[in-house]
Amino acid sequence: MATHRIRMARMLPLLGILTLLALLVNADPSVDGRSEQTVFATTKSPKRVAIVGAGAAGTSAAFFLRRAARVAEERAGAEPGEFLGVIDVFDKEDYVGGRSTVVYPHSDPKLQAVELGASIFVGANENLVKAAKLFNLTTADPGFAEAGIGIWDGSQFLFTTTTTKSRWSGWWDTIAALRRYGPLSPYRQNKAVNALLTKFKHLYDSAWLAQRGTVSSIEEFAATLELGAELTSRTGLDWAKNEVGVNDRWASEIIEGSTRVNYARDLDQIHALGAGVSLATGEATSIEGGNRRLFSSMVKDSGANVHLNTVVTEIKVLDEGDDVPSFRVLTNVSDNTYDQVFFAAPWHHSPISKHLANSFVNPIPDQEYVTLHVTLLATTAPTPHPSFFGLPPNTAIPTTVITSAAAPSRTMGETSEGSGEYVVKLFSLSEIDDYTLTTIFGSEPTWVYRKVWQSYPALAPIATYAPVEPVPGLHYLAALEPWVSTMETQTLSAREAVARVAQRWWGIGPGECREGKGLGPDLRRGVSVKDGRLKNMSIVVHYEVS
Repeated sequence: MATHRIRMARMLPLLGILTLLALLVNADPSVDGRSEQTVFATTKSPKRVAIVGAGAAGTSAAFFLRRAARVAEERAGAEPGEFLGVIDVFDKEDYVGGRSTVVYPHSDPKLQAVELGASIFVGANENLVKAAKLFNLTTADPGFAEAGIGIWDGSQFLFTTTTTKSRWSGWWDTIAALRRYGPLSPYRQNKAVNALLTKFKHLYDSAWLAQRGTVSSIEEFAATLELGAELTSRTGLDWAKNEVGVNDRWASEIIEGSTRVNYARDLDQIHALGAGVSLATGEATSIEGGNRRLFSSMVKDSGANVHLNTVVTEIKVLDEGDDVPSFRVLTNVSDNTYDQVFFAAPWHHSPISKHLANSFVNPIPDQEYVTLHVTLLATTAPTPHPSFFGLPPNTAIPTTVITSAAAPSRTMGETSEGSGEYVVKLFSLSEIDDYTLTTIFGSEPTWVYRKVWQSYPALAPIATYAPVEPVPGLHYLAALEPWVSTMETQTLSAREAVARVAQRWWGIGPGECREGKGLGPDLRRGVSVKDGRLKNMSIVVHYEVS
């Protein structure tokens, strides 16, 4: 199946969009050398761990924990499995991957899998990039925006790039962009993004991690990076205009288009760090067959027992008088005890009994999540129909359309040849009915699939977070999501929790396990449409069925 490439040389000089925030870098607990610390010997039975949730956080927790245990066992001259025994991973779904999963057009597994949830990661996402290499997974270019970009305000295109390629098209696009936005806004944004990236680079540095040590809260984690309340307690709009110094057009057309694409939020609704993360695009990629293959590979490497179609109904705290209690985990099919529990799902959305909250030292506050409607469809239309924009029938429509503050947007791009049928993914805040789909594309779709997600936190300005350990020994991995919510940051949350456990059990500090610096946050890419019928819709991926 042929894959169309993003013309980076064309896109980079255009708006600087693809050079913005190669954010999201983190390290796992891993180094090449040996620690000066003493590994704590143990004569007790091997530790038992339960993980609730088999998404990015849960599977990477299993992966990192097993790697830390292997190092501890080797340093102590112990046999494999002597320090860490059972890891049980539970998930109520019938697959590994959580919000990273796929469907097949026309329910035909011979066709190319289409991401239903988290679609891409970027080159700066160290954990995901290294995992792909470690497990020999083939990556694919998402192929976005191949036939032009347009910015639509609900009544007209404010700016478009050329929809056909030539040796001069990139130059004409750059000149047109400079005329509309000027040179200062992209320059200032790039400078601000690089400043954020410099701070994130600490997460690659084993010496920095060792000096920092483990952290006991999201506030502490963010503050050590200087990416805390100074960014998350203010809106993206305030940051863009008053700190970055971009002009109004750039803020409303470029930056806000990105926040809608990634988090379905306007620039005055999302916090500044979320706005910065939304600008990351460098080296966007995905895994052939679905990004969930990353997480199934990680959990397989850990040797964990994976229990799918299994609902954790209750967690009971045992030995509450101990500094670190043990836990009884009940599911619809089992009842077992564990030394530690990693809770890798949003607490308030989980079917688990909330009786456990009575034991919390610090409560988990309610967290607003975005209810996102994902619509997948197959169509013979290579682009949206011009009439949907009120334009003449023969008008060339860009395959990527970004909305300004006033209205709609979409993105499309053919990625294989031969069948004449395309798959399109749309994000919206309400259901898009079949009539509207027909209106957008000028003909009735040949296949439609709908899914409603509690996709990610609203990322409203925030200064305080849920506890990372509401009960000693119970690790709440979703606590990091209101800071930044991506596949990569979930692996980061897991890494931090495992670092705390490895320190307590075996005296292994952050940055001390094998495999180098880490396997940082990814960014969902797409386009949003906003008018009276389609509020914050995004046509994100466009494949040809073959």
